Amino acid sequence: MPGAGASRIIAPAIPEDFARQLAADRERAEKRLHLELAIALYREGQLGPGLAADVAGLSRAEFEEVLRLRQAPMPYTCADLEHDLAYARGDR
Repeated sequence: MPGAGASRIIAPAIPEDFARQLAADRERAEKRLHLELAIALYREGQLGPGLAADVAGLSRAEFEEVLRLRQAPMPYTCADLEHDLAYARGDR
């Protein structure tokens, strides 16, 4: 099992003809797959925006802009609201 901070590589099985198409522009395809994975995991609540941005290879601001453009809902919990209200009141 990988230690803290270690990465694990997961390789999904894909059809051979699609693999050939991906190989033609591998770098672009990998970036796109990372982005789509990050968005999917973020939407499912499995990754927060910072970690999802890391998976996508983007800054947090860039990732949040992608979410905005795709009109992806950004989770906002009651705890987030309480924190923001406390901050607005000056309770830091």
